[in-house]
Amino acid sequence: MSSQLSSSMLSKPKITFRHRVRDICLHWFTAYRILIGLTFAVNIAVFAVMVRGNRHDHLGLSGPLIAAAANIFAAIFVRQEDLINVSFSFVARTPVSLPLWLRKIIADFHHYGGLHIGCSISSLLWYCYFVFLDTNHFLEHFGQRKASGWMWADIITCYAFLTAILCICVLAHPHLRVKFHDAFEKTHRFGGWTALLVLWLNAGVSSRNPGSPPLYANAALWLLAATTFLIILPWTRIRRVPITAEPVSSREVKVTFPYKDMPYTSTTRFSLSPVLEWHAFATIPCSPSPENPFAYIVISQAGDWTKAMIKSPPTHIWLRKPAAKNFLSFAPLFNSLLLVATGAGIGPLLSLLCSPAIARMREQGRQVRVMWCVYDPDAAHWQFVQDIIRNVDPEPKIFDSREGRPDLAFEAEFMKEQCGLEAVMVVSNPTVTREIVEGIKAKTGAAYGAVFDS
Repeated sequence: MSSQLSSSMLSKPKITFRHRVRDICLHWFTAYRILIGLTFAVNIAVFAVMVRGNRHDHLGLSGPLIAAAANIFAAIFVRQEDLINVSFSFVARTPVSLPLWLRKIIADFHHYGGLHIGCSISSLLWYCYFVFLDTNHFLEHFGQRKASGWMWADIITCYAFLTAILCICVLAHPHLRVKFHDAFEKTHRFGGWTALLVLWLNAGVSSRNPGSPPLYANAALWLLAATTFLIILPWTRIRRVPITAEPVSSREVKVTFPYKDMPYTSTTRFSLSPVLEWHAFATIPCSPSPENPFAYIVISQAGDWTKAMIKSPPTHIWLRKPAAKNFLSFAPLFNSLLLVATGAGIGPLLSLLCSPAIARMREQGRQVRVMWCVYDPDAAHWQFVQDIIRNVDPEPKIFDSREGRPDLAFEAEFMKEQCGLEAVMVVSNPTVTREIVEGIKAKTGAAYGAVFDS
């Protein structure tokens, strides 16, 4: 049932200096990093206007504080599930009659996490500028022995917030985030809450300084109020639900849970300890009928949490609503498509393959192909996956990793060219995802994969 292309049948091009420069550009100048750069550019432009017009003198210390609060609000806002679902649904309606080059750019919208990172770092830089001005203001009054209790409280809260947000940003670095994931989770959550509380105090105390507007007229206060609402909102929508765990293999488990009207191509967050950690998994609706309001996820062993879920699955689990759409929602943007997955990464693709979007694409004569690499694909526990795949692609390319993992980047590129496909979407580990996406884009093709550090 499995088949494999022979990479040795084709010769790979010789790598030249031009190819190396191209690969470096593809790796570093992604849509994700470009959005970070654009966010910085906007903030730099605002800073230049403020400095040129001496607005920081006119507004006292409130200008940089407002800018910091605005960036924090934007960083939280772009991660809201409701906004993601609305914007992704809008993008998914992009007509396929548009030129391919334009659809390729539009489909990169799923890199919205770059805005979150850009705004978060910009808020840190703005606050550093605020602390610089506030410290000078404090030292002037301290030298004249005119530093009041409010000024002492102000300067203490300044450095407390700066410490908190600096820890959050440092541990959010992709390499540190992977190496110290538990520490990242805790600092991002508890450090974020602490930073927001301190910033509330900071906004109140700083309003007592000369030249600052009264508290009710401080825009930073209202931005903080909106940010606080956005942080509290998800906690009002978590639910504890019963689950049924069905072993798929020694390294995978299928978890079924109640969820009415689960949307396709979406990701839901799960937890055993809601205050401490959350884990995102692509969800697959069991059936579109109201009589069967269930969905399931396929969990593969990748860490302590997933290992515990596989070996000793609980009877209940916490989940957070609503489910958020993922990049596979953009499949309808293309006239033909290759879907690539490794191991349990097939889970997100199952949601797409069962979706009405794929059914419409097939009705319209659009080609959808599947490539999957997994250990023992013909085993009985993978039969339900095989059935779903072959219902869409009767002749998928399925590799058995027991025979050795093939060069999936090369195989995906070859299959794309051989079948004349417009785009490739891949769900795998970071290394394979990057190799396939960059390999396809190196030949000006369209390729998309999940972003792991957004």
